[in-house]
Amino acid sequence: MRYAMPLLWAASLYGQCSQCFRTAAAQQTASMRAVNTGILVMLLPVFTLLGGFCLLAYRRRDP
Repeated sequence: MRYAMPLLWAASLYGQCSQCFRTAAAQQTASMRAVNTGILVMLLPVFTLLGGFCLLAYRRRDP
């Protein structure tokens, strides 16, 4: 059961993605650019953490 819970959460998140997409598609060019910039800004910490974990794992690997 606990393995099925993330699948239920993913379905509701996908609904939010389509809602956001429709809202962004209805905007003017400047607003669309602002939404795209906001998405990139939100992804920056995620990729920074991912890179940090990969670097940490690489440094702590067994020789």
